[in-house]
Amino acid sequence: MGTIVDMSTLGGARERSGNIAVRVMGTPRSGTNLAKYLLERYLGVQIVFDNGFWKHGVFPALMNGRDIQYGDLPIVVLSKDPVSQILSWFRLARNDTIFKPNGNLGSFLTQPFEVRQDFTEPKRMEYRFHSPADYWNQFYFAMDALRRSGAPVHFVRYEQLVSDPADCLGSISRFLDLASFFDARRVVALPRHTLGASNDFDAAESPADERAFDPARAELTSALVRMGWRNARTILRAIDDDVLDATGRAGFRQTCREAVGPAAMLRSLVGFW
Repeated sequence: MGTIVDMSTLGGARERSGNIAVRVMGTPRSGTNLAKYLLERYLGVQIVFDNGFWKHGVFPALMNGRDIQYGDLPIVVLSKDPVSQILSWFRLARNDTIFKPNGNLGSFLTQPFEVRQDFTEPKRMEYRFHSPADYWNQFYFAMDALRRSGAPVHFVRYEQLVSDPADCLGSISRFLDLASFFDARRVVALPRHTLGASNDFDAAESPADERAFDPARAELTSALVRMGWRNARTILRAIDDDVLDATGRAGFRQTCREAVGPAAMLRSLVGFW
C-alpha cells in the first residue's frame, strides 16, 4: 500500500509522508475512538474519521463512471453487538445530542430513529431510519457491500478489541500489509479512562469527571440484564442474519439465548425505564 498516502480525494485531507493513513468507521459508541487510540499508539498509522464522508454515516454510493469511490484509504470498521450497541444508544439519546430522545426503551426500539452529525453546526444534517436496528443493519450492510465490491475493508468486533487487543492489532497490521506485522504476543495496554468522542475537525473534549475505562460495559450478559429479554427479542427480530454474519457474529441469536439468565427474565416482567 506504500508509505505515502494521498488523502486529497473526497475532502481534501492533508497528506503525511512516511505514514500509512487509515479510515476508521463505525456506528456511534462502537469503539472508533478506542481503535484510533490503539492504532496510532501501536501501529503508528494516521487515523482519518470524517474527511470525505462521516465516520458514523451509511456509506454513500460515490461513483466515478462505473467505479465506486471510497477515498483511496483502507477502511477499518468497528462494530459492537446489536443488543449492547442499541442499549448504549438509548443511554446517549437522553442527552439529546447525536440522537433524538424517544421516551422509554420500548418506544425507542420500535419507532423512527434520527441520527445527527456530531460536528456540523447548527447540527441540522440528519438521517432517519425505521428503528435503531434499521440503522445498525443499513450501516454494516453497506460496509460489507463495499468490501464485496473489492474495496479494502476490514471488520473488527469491539468485544474482541477489548478482550484481545494484541490479536486484533496483529490482524489489522496484516490487513494493512505493514512492513512489520504486529506481534500478537505483545502486551497492549488499554486506556485507563473513557475516551472522549473526537472527529477530524474538533479536538476531543476532556471530560471534567474522568471515568475509568470499563470493558465490561460492552458485555452481552450485562446488556441483557439491563434491558430484559423482551426488549432484546425486539432487537433480534429486526436484525438481519446476513449483517450479523458480515460483522463476525454468526450464531449470535443462539449466543443471546444462552446468555439470558433469571435477572434478564425478571427485568422483562418489571419493565425498563
